Order: sequence, then C-alpha cells, then structure tokens
Amino acid sequence: MSRKSKIIFFVFVLLALGFFRETLFVSINSSLYDKFYNENNHHIVWFLSFIKCFSYRTIYIAKWFITPLFVFLYWFIQKNFLFFLFPEKRIVQWLGVLYLSLFLLAGVFFAAGWVFSNVNDGYVFSRLFMGLLQSPVPCMILIPAMYLYRQTNINQS
Repeated sequence: MSRKSKIIFFVFVLLALGFFRETLFVSINSSLYDKFYNENNHHIVWFLSFIKCFSYRTIYIAKWFITPLFVFLYWFIQKNFLFFLFPEKRIVQWLGVLYLSLFLLAGVFFAAGWVFSNVNDGYVFSRLFMGLLQSPVPCMILIPAMYLYRQTNINQS
C-alpha cells in the first residue's frame, strides 16, 4: 500500500469512527430523552434500536463506559497515524501528554463543578475537553506542530 493510500485509509477510519460515534450518542441521548419525558418522539437509527429495550439508568450508566472506549479508540488510531507520518517516539509522547492534559482538565472542571455547587457548568466544560479527546483534533494540532518542530531543528543545525 502506498503512503498516500495509507494516509487516506487513516483519514477514512477517523471519519468513519466520528460518524459512528455521533450516531451512537445521538441515538443514546434521544432514547434517554424519550424515557425521561415518557415520550416516543425521537427516531433512533435501525441498527441501534435495541437501545430502547434498556432502562434510563442502564443507558445513562453505559454512556460512562462508552465515552472512555471512544477516547481510547481515537487515541489508538491517532497514535498509529502520527507514528506512520512521523516514525519518532517523540510524537507518540506528545500525543500522550496532550491526551493526559485534556483528560485532567476535564476532570478538574467536573470536580470544580461539584465543589462549587455548579455541576451543570462543570459538566459543560468537562464535556468540551472530553469531546476534543473523541475527535481528530489532537492530530490536527500535532501534525503541524511536528512539521514546525522539524523545521526549527533543521534550521538550528
């Protein structure tokens, strides 16, 4: 497989994972809304219709396990993609630091919401950072950063 084909493959996998994640979470949230308000107004994608069989509590708790699963999947795919583009240990370390930093920020904001009795605002900020971890944004940050890093090191030599 050529280099361009592999790049296209990684981009396609990231896009497909993003569409699947979005479809899954929209279906989960629609089901939660319908169960909470005792309605049946939302359409859930046919291959996820089994979600309707579960209780509100089960679906809500499942989100707490599905979210880290997608964080891990995005980290794993991006780690391999970045290492393919830049076969240096440094890029994987940068990705790890970025993921850990965003995860800790999410935790800090979530905890701060509890401490200051403003759970909703803490959750909103926490969700923002967790959303970044479940997206190709880390690659979008690290690819140009690595190119700049390489350019500055070439010019300093």
